[in-house]
Amino acid sequence: MNKRILVALVCVVLIIGAGLAQVLIWDVEDAEVIGQRYLQHEEDTSLSELSEEDQKAASSLSTDPATFASHLPVVSIDTRGQAVPGERIDIPDDESDDDDEVESAGFFLGVSETERPNESDETYTVAADGRKTIATTFTLYSQDGQANSLSDQPILQTQAELRYRGHSSRNFDKKGYDITFTEEDRVTNKNLDVLGMGEDEDWILHGPFIDKTLLRNYFVKNIVGQFMPYIPDVRFCELFVNDQYQGVYVLMETVKASPYRTDLTESDPNSEETSYIVRLDWEDIDDSDSIEEFLYTIYRIRNAKFEIVYPSPSGITDEQKQWITYNLTDIEKALYSYDYDTFFYGYWNTLNTDSFIDYVIVSEFTSNLDQGKYSTYFYRDIRGKLSAGPIWDFNNAFDNYLEDSATEVSFVSINKPIVIMLFKDESFTQGVIDRYRELRNGVLSSDYLDSFIDKTIEYLGPAIQRNFTVWGYSFDPNKLDHRNRLTPIERNPTSYEEAISDLKSYMERRLSWLDDHIENLKQYSHESAVKRYNH
Repeated sequence: MNKRILVALVCVVLIIGAGLAQVLIWDVEDAEVIGQRYLQHEEDTSLSELSEEDQKAASSLSTDPATFASHLPVVSIDTRGQAVPGERIDIPDDESDDDDEVESAGFFLGVSETERPNESDETYTVAADGRKTIATTFTLYSQDGQANSLSDQPILQTQAELRYRGHSSRNFDKKGYDITFTEEDRVTNKNLDVLGMGEDEDWILHGPFIDKTLLRNYFVKNIVGQFMPYIPDVRFCELFVNDQYQGVYVLMETVKASPYRTDLTESDPNSEETSYIVRLDWEDIDDSDSIEEFLYTIYRIRNAKFEIVYPSPSGITDEQKQWITYNLTDIEKALYSYDYDTFFYGYWNTLNTDSFIDYVIVSEFTSNLDQGKYSTYFYRDIRGKLSAGPIWDFNNAFDNYLEDSATEVSFVSINKPIVIMLFKDESFTQGVIDRYRELRNGVLSSDYLDSFIDKTIEYLGPAIQRNFTVWGYSFDPNKLDHRNRLTPIERNPTSYEEAISDLKSYMERRLSWLDDHIENLKQYSHESAVKRYNH
């Protein structure tokens, strides 16, 4: 055999072998992360496990801070007499926009103008001193095997910066909160462990309101966390703000690089190359460092932007920001080019394909219209490839979108950025089909999902009724404005039992439809559909 040919073959084998080794390394690490999932409703003390006296106290529907008791962890926040900043202030829409530019982008990616949300200019209230947050006192009560009350010795008490959070959820009567633990100087952040989720300074209190089941974010994150890595941990709790009962909340991790969260190789400010996390989200979500350069992925989404979440704005260098932008641009060029499926230039050289397969399945399973457009994260360890995730907001999942979505009998991810190109490759499409079938025989089986919901409801117990002593009026859609109810009005559940029934029945119909139609995804990678993308 010609020596040059032999050397070339050896090089190819070594390259393929190194790639396979890298895949195996990351698969093992991901498996270790996935295996650590903590399910609160199975692990924590249930109401029935309390003493008879504590059961009686925690079964009471009293929301008076003097007599309140719960088997759930209890959070109390003292705003020290200050109004919480972050309320939305609407400004009239700007009618002038670059319609021609957007239209051309829509044509390139095969999407229509009607798929994009309307733009609006919005801003938020600030504290009296002009800051976006106020200094508060955060207190957490959680005693193993005992009912929790506000007269107990807290397991954690600290100063915390606080503000309202979210996009559409800022319109809801029941607010969500961003929390950062700090020292008294309000500058030095403080890492503290919260309910076994690991030490960090940044936390979120998610207040389910449009989701009348109270379950969607807890349910989806814990289900998906059993087959995808780095899904944020979640814990139910009951919340008081200034001694006023606020109901059932989900205390949860933020998405960030951390040994307890998305475990990436730490960024070195002396090197321009770095691990990173980026987020595709609404333009008015301004926590992170925006990538201003053009990116194909956001070209088709109105009122969206790409942000660098890690390294943080205070830690990133100009060189690193430029490198991340160029790296994402190179990935996009490989994805959207005519040689996207060739050996040397194929997308799989830069994308963690398995993560995108799982990401598609989560989108389809939950019918989450936002996923892939807003509240969408991607991460890359400097040693690996770009991965989809961690997954984030599922307030709107399972037909809980504010506007009638009609997603029960259609694919919701096929025209999303990045995915629109991935489905042009037969191997990716087949990977989605095979993985879906595998998961349907396991964590996505109907029996497991129904049992998970039932056990979670049983665990929450009287906390559900206490929540609706405050928010029960929301079961009458006539008492809500258009930002706090589903459209059309008939879609709104009028009781908790109806809300659960709606969730379960929609989920079962959705999975049944996917069972019957998942093979239809092949049409998007058929030669007749992709010939304009191939030589």
